[in-house]
Amino acid sequence: MRTSSSYGRLIVVAGPSGAGKTTLARHLVETFADARFSVSTTTRPPRGDERQGRDYDFVDEEEFRSRMDRGFFLEWAEVHGSLYGTDRQWVRQTTSSGSSVVLDIDVQGAMQVRERWPGAVLVFVLPPSAAELRARLTGRGTDDSSTVERRMEAAAREVRWLGAFDYFVLNGARAEALQRMEDIYTSTSCGLAWSPYPAQALEYHGCTDGLDHWGGRKVVVTAGPTREPLDDVRFLSNRASGLMGCMLASAFRDAGASVTLVAGPMRAEPPAGVDLVEVETALQMGRALREHVRGAHLLAMAAAVSDFRPASRAKGKMDRRETAPQLELEPNPDLLAELDAGCPVLAFALEMAGGREERALAKMRRKGAFAVFLNRGDLEGQGMESGANAGVLLGEDGRRLEIPPGSKRYVAEALAACLGRWLGERGDG
Repeated sequence: MRTSSSYGRLIVVAGPSGAGKTTLARHLVETFADARFSVSTTTRPPRGDERQGRDYDFVDEEEFRSRMDRGFFLEWAEVHGSLYGTDRQWVRQTTSSGSSVVLDIDVQGAMQVRERWPGAVLVFVLPPSAAELRARLTGRGTDDSSTVERRMEAAAREVRWLGAFDYFVLNGARAEALQRMEDIYTSTSCGLAWSPYPAQALEYHGCTDGLDHWGGRKVVVTAGPTREPLDDVRFLSNRASGLMGCMLASAFRDAGASVTLVAGPMRAEPPAGVDLVEVETALQMGRALREHVRGAHLLAMAAAVSDFRPASRAKGKMDRRETAPQLELEPNPDLLAELDAGCPVLAFALEMAGGREERALAKMRRKGAFAVFLNRGDLEGQGMESGANAGVLLGEDGRRLEIPPGSKRYVAEALAACLGRWLGERGDG
């Protein structure tokens, strides 16, 4: 069974040069046993007593750009004429082993991490004032006056991105700043966004042994709606938030699976520690599934794929002053029916009226799934645009399991556990 430290977090500490982010980042590593400092790669020369491998991985520009071309970096940026980057694979291996990674990087890099690493925790280190920042830059004696001016100009640009971060630390009084960093680190360690669902809560639905089935296996999960463009601004879509798919991805990840999340445009934040493949349309999702489902042990099709798309897409933005266009629709392909998954498939059925189970079972057979999760679309406070769900898990062999109302994270854990038990009992490898 999992422990609360089975997956590490990625903590990004960023801010203007001279704000003190390196001191605060290293304090976390010195204070918390599960924290690891990520040594950045850079093309700038060492300063003072900086050492290769301890402070930075110092390389020349040719080697740095070679690594860029190979996709080596999670993020990289050019800062004050030098290149800096973070080893993507090292971060993935370290967090997967249960340790958290602390990055000390610039604001450009932090914005890249926000896009490329779901669940990263971004902390902005803010100097107490512009005058104090200038005094610090001048006082450390490593930069001439023109360099100090460039760093002040950069600081003015970087501070404008403060609102894109999760936390900020005003680095004036040293003791207070260090304590605030500790508080942030401790609070995120208890957050369900970054931690496995607690084993104590799983005991109540009686399928916990099934979670062990997923260790070392590959699971592909789809999430969110698709968007079918009318023009370059408008689109057809639906009310799906993507939260159910994200919670499924978290549940399988925490059970030890390697998870690929194929997601349409979601309002939910994708979980950390999964491989995220972003798509927009149903056709794009179909192509992504054909690529990523190879070798999978389960496909969980939680996405709400649009049934129809416009027969044509207008260029630019349609002018509302003209006569309202006649919208002609054509059907999207049935992604599951056309996909040769090569692995068990969990389908989802959103139903609203009588005969729900019969329709869900027919859908399961039509799509070649081994199980279908039937949930209601007509119950207030559950399903789409809600943090809660409930339903019935139906199996191809006649099994039936009621999953009572609860958070979508709870429902996802119950589904992962019960599916693991069913597949294990039928001998799926």
